[in-house]
Amino acid sequence: MERVTSSTADTAGTTAPPAPAVPSPAPSAPPAVSPAPTRTFRIVRVAAVAVALPDQYPVVTLEDAEETRERLSFRIGTAEGVALSHSLAGTEAPRPLTHDLFARALERVGVEVVAVRLTGRVGATYLAELELAGPRGREVLSCRPSDGICLALRQRVVAPVLCDERLLTSGGDVLPDAPAPEPPAVPVAGQDAGA
Repeated sequence: MERVTSSTADTAGTTAPPAPAVPSPAPSAPPAVSPAPTRTFRIVRVAAVAVALPDQYPVVTLEDAEETRERLSFRIGTAEGVALSHSLAGTEAPRPLTHDLFARALERVGVEVVAVRLTGRVGATYLAELELAGPRGREVLSCRPSDGICLALRQRVVAPVLCDERLLTSGGDVLPDAPAPEPPAVPVAGQDAGA
């Protein structure tokens, strides 16, 4: 086997014959870029807001609005529970609540709530984002699910509340940017499962 070195002079000071041309490796294809993981969201509706005594915090229950009717329940703050209850009952407080005021302010500056998306769960904390559209274009802001839902329900045309389907179908943490788990490989008849 011939050894190719980078030096053209040997130790005696004489010039060595030129190294044979080594063909350069064929250019490799650029690395495949995986598409961003797609998440599936389901439309949910607020099925209930209730306080189960002796607990002091309201629990909001969201229900899949389509065929499965799966439910998701989580605790929210007292103020958000009151605001959601007013929205569901179609009543207004004697003075505007925080969410009412914010919804009116958005309307006055020409911004509408496009959707609220529940995107993840870490421990008992749910994560959400609020999509807005206005004169400057679309913006997506991180928010608490309860605040986003309160604003969605206070729009002239109620904005949809969407839920990452993993929140409805699995327990434990659901990271917003994590891809959905791959289904297990099914062995093909006649092949060894370990191959």
